[in-house]
Amino acid sequence: MVNFPPQPKAGRKYTFYYMFINRQNKKNGFTLVEMILVVVIIGILAGIVINIINIPRTQARSRDSRRIGDVKRIQVALESYFSTYRSYPSSGGSWMPSATLYTTNLTGYISDMPKDPRGGVAENNCFLSPSNLDYYYYSDGSAYILGATMETDTYAEGSNCIQADVPNCGSIISCNSNSHCYCVQNPL
Repeated sequence: MVNFPPQPKAGRKYTFYYMFINRQNKKNGFTLVEMILVVVIIGILAGIVINIINIPRTQARSRDSRRIGDVKRIQVALESYFSTYRSYPSSGGSWMPSATLYTTNLTGYISDMPKDPRGGVAENNCFLSPSNLDYYYYSDGSAYILGATMETDTYAEGSNCIQADVPNCGSIISCNSNSHCYCVQNPL
């Protein structure tokens, strides 16, 4: 014969006692299926967030922003040079890597020449080559073009070299053929 607990009498004391007894008899915790479901949902949400953030593109944009700042810094040094000599350093009719420009002409106008955020060095005097991660300079002495190759086309859209033909490796090409071109020119 099974012994059932007596029915509670009306009143607080008995109701609380039976509620406490019933709670102790129930199993606490989550089932394995519930735990797997939660892990799957968290994984799906994490995947969506990572796709939205797009970390490599964000890093590329950050490096492009730094390139723009570096080009502006070199431009300030060139304008200081111009105010002293009333001409810009000549590049000899071809593109010159910024490191060469620094060692030959700008040592007194800029403390150190900025380097590309990816740490690239100029392999040759060919601007707009994807392998050349450096800043390039072109000048005839009366005007100049200072350029960088961007990783994304976002910042290149507002660049002056989109509107002008830019000399490249001895030939003239339009920057419209390379959407990652960023250039600044002398202000006047």
